Amino acid sequence: MKTPAQQGAGAALQDVATLWIGGELNWLHQLSLASFVHRGHRVTLYYSEMDAAPRVPDGVETRPAAEIWDAKAAGHEGAPASMQSDIFRLHLLRKTDCVWIDADVLCYRPLSPDVYHVGREPSGTVNGAVLKLPRTSPTLNLLLEWFADPEWVPHWLTEQQQAKVAKAPPGKRMLAAFRLARPSVGPRALKHTMRNQGEFKHLKSPDVYYPVRGVFTDAFFNPKGGVDGWLTEKTQGIHLYASMIRPYHERHMPDPDSFIARFARDIDFEIAL
Repeated sequence: MKTPAQQGAGAALQDVATLWIGGELNWLHQLSLASFVHRGHRVTLYYSEMDAAPRVPDGVETRPAAEIWDAKAAGHEGAPASMQSDIFRLHLLRKTDCVWIDADVLCYRPLSPDVYHVGREPSGTVNGAVLKLPRTSPTLNLLLEWFADPEWVPHWLTEQQQAKVAKAPPGKRMLAAFRLARPSVGPRALKHTMRNQGEFKHLKSPDVYYPVRGVFTDAFFNPKGGVDGWLTEKTQGIHLYASMIRPYHERHMPDPDSFIARFARDIDFEIAL
């Protein structure tokens, strides 16, 4: 595999940004951010006020998350990091021109200069690991309005689930919804709202950001291949699904012939465990 050469020379690429909560980035997340820098994107990592700025690859800027959204002031202090991330990215899109990226997405090609960056997974799920909605997007504005109220109960939950959430302590209903149905504040919210607001036409095909399903993450580390056949001329990002990568791979150097090792070499990234 030879990673595509940097494209868009001479053209300004969209800025990208992500949020990091807790400790240092491991080498997979470092690789992700470094890949966007290598392709020519300006990269910003926002970090929680509870933490010091983590070490990041050269070319990555770090800034306090409260510049965009203050979880404590919003009544979500102590909420799981993934829930805070789901809400933070919406405020990022409202306040900046950045494309949101999860810190486990590889930049395979520079992101296209599109107004919308949002795609389907092979299963049909709408994922927000790469996300850009215009400020005028009905989906963006409705989700921001709904999520501003910690008491709000997502109406895309089943009646039984909504009844359980309604019994949560004051100020904890949205948190209860998140814990009851993990995608309720992220992918499920995106899919439900984009469909109802007529924005499904902007969804990109799975091969653009999610060419390899999460259940096949071992393929990234297989020295005999298994990834290249999934990639197409449209592939811009590769979501690694870090939560599904086996701990063994995170703790051991990848085989030199694996996709992940070759990708790192192609962008001049030195893997350090």
